[in-house]
Order: sequence, then structure tokens, then C-alpha cells
Amino acid sequence: MKFKTLSLLVFIAFPAAAAAQNEVNFYALQNFNASQVKDLSLPGLQLPQDKSWGVNYTLRGMVSVTENGPYLNTVDGRLFKLDLSDRKAAKFDGKTVIVEAQAKQADDLSLLKVEEISEYEPAAGEIVPAPYQPRRRTATLLENKDGRMVMGNVRMSSAEVPVPDSYEWTTMTIKPELIKNIYLIKKPFKPEVVAAHSFFVFTFEKGGLTDANGKQPMALALSIEGKTRVGQSFSPLTGLKKSFGINWSLSTWEEYAGRTIHEEKGHLVPYPVLLDHAGKAALLRESLTQAAVDREGEFYHTIKNNCTNNLLILLNRVLPKERQIKLWTIPYMVYNVKATMPLMVITNLQKKGILGQEFTDINAQTLRTVLP
Repeated sequence: MKFKTLSLLVFIAFPAAAAAQNEVNFYALQNFNASQVKDLSLPGLQLPQDKSWGVNYTLRGMVSVTENGPYLNTVDGRLFKLDLSDRKAAKFDGKTVIVEAQAKQADDLSLLKVEEISEYEPAAGEIVPAPYQPRRRTATLLENKDGRMVMGNVRMSSAEVPVPDSYEWTTMTIKPELIKNIYLIKKPFKPEVVAAHSFFVFTFEKGGLTDANGKQPMALALSIEGKTRVGQSFSPLTGLKKSFGINWSLSTWEEYAGRTIHEEKGHLVPYPVLLDHAGKAALLRESLTQAAVDREGEFYHTIKNNCTNNLLILLNRVLPKERQIKLWTIPYMVYNVKATMPLMVITNLQKKGILGQEFTDINAQTLRTVLP
């Protein structure tokens, strides 16, 4: 136990050095049980406190009190129900406000628990933030009928090798009943024994995935990432704070894999998701529906709203209750690290029979390998 504690405290004691190296020793957390994690003081990790929900929001809009309770109408037309006392709701009724709040998780935004609320009046000449980096756009659900879903803002590349810092976009017609397989993809980054990104890739029978020009890509990728602005960079440490938003990006597998290998000099490792055909089709529908949710004002979080735990949230929507993955070790107090750290998640899902064994390593030599 002393060694475990020392390993974690070393990580916490030197956050600046860890940030400088862009390396975080989250692996040390794997050896801690719930009570040990709960008893430690972990300011660097910002683990959820008592009754802390999973997703942070900062929103501007107008409060309106109805017979069903208080709501926030945002400036871009979204409507959120607020968990707010009658006294505060009455105080801000009809006023423009800025709200800091939390939602339960990425697929449950029906209610926001208000942490702070204050009246807001935009100042003349208010500073406009830098634009978002052009690599990521929010997917749009343009049509959902007759057994097909038409998605906009799907990133693609007309060149075999994607051009660095240049991005193309298309509309994709997707037929869920023609789903073939789903893979959870591991994208390692240094140090590979600790750190990785993960995302879903969907393969299809002929006619299941068609772009605006009638071409049929090999597969479709869904990657949940930090939504950074121009001049802003991602790191696991900055992701522990309200540093940047979150984006559910759709792209062709060819574009994502090509850019990873040629531009980023990385590699990818696919693991098949073990569901029956109905489960695969349902997971695809859930993934596309959630990808199209407007998440402006929502914050990425390295532990509780990240690339990996949101994939498990999607899986839980289609798995029977007895097979669902436990997201919280202690509900709304301590997040289950085996549901949020990619390398731990893969091992955990394999033990549960939800993921199969590694398919093959996708690198410069195997890039053209067809995913079955």
C-alpha cells in the first residue's frame, strides 16, 4: 500500500513537470480500490466530489419559469431544464444569465444541476474568442427515415495521403441495417504503456455507407475529442480543468487512419466489439444520434467526460442491464478508472466478453488492410 500511495503522490506532486512532458501517470490509479481513492487527497485529478455529476457546462441564456419548473433558453436556441430552487428561479425569471451547471452524463442532458448563476449583460466590445481549430466540426443529422441516416460534416480526404492542416467535408448516407462490424480503436501516444486515445469504427456491407459523390468508404469513425481553439493545445492535465469544449467528430476511416500514420507518425490497434447484429445496428444509431447533439458550452474532462467513457455510455445504451459497465465506483463521488482510462477499459471489456482480441496493428505497412 505504501508503494501505491507513493506512486500516485509523485504524480500529484509534480503536475508542472508532467505537463511539460505531456505525460501523465494515470496507470498508477489502476492498483487503487475505491476506498483508497476516496481517502486520498487528489486535487490534481479533480475527481468528482459528493453528488457531482459527470459533465460540466457553462451557458448563457434567459431563464423562464413555467408550471413544469425553470428552464434556460440559450442564445443558440437550446432548452435546458434547471435544478434550481424556487427562490432563485423567481429571482432570475425573464433575465439573461450565465450559468455554471452539471449534467449527469453525455447522453442525459435533460436536467442541469445549477452550481452558480448570475445575471449577465454583454459588455460593449466584448472580446471574441479565437475560432475553433478547423479539424473538428459538429456532425449534423440531416435525415433519419426509411432506414437511413444522413449525416453532415463528415471529414474525408480525396487524396490517398491527407494534406496536413487541410480538411475536406462531405455528407454521408448510412444504413444501420447494413452494419457489418464495430471496432474500438486504440490510438497510443507516448508513453504507450500508459496513454492512449480510443474511438469507434463502423464497417458496412455494400451500400451501407455512401458519400455525397456516391463513393463508398471502407468505414466510418466516431472520435470524441477536446474541442480546442486556434493556438490552444490538448494535454491530459489541462483536460482536468474547464479548458476546452468537447466534440463528437465523424470521419472516414481512410482519412483518420491516413492522417494518424502519415501526419502524426502514429499507429492504431482495432478490437472488435462483440455484439449481435441487432446490437451493432442499435449502437450505430445511438452513436450517430449523440454525435449530432449540440454540445456548445459543454466541457471535456480527462476522467469523467472523455474519449473513452463516452464510448462506454453508448455501449450501456444497447447492452442488457446485467452486462452494462459500471461508470462510478462510488456513485457521483469516485469515477471508475476502469471505465475511463483506455488501456484499462480494453482489458476490462475483454474480461466481460464485450471486446475481442486485437485484430492487427495498423501502421505504415498495413494501412490498406481491410477491416472485416
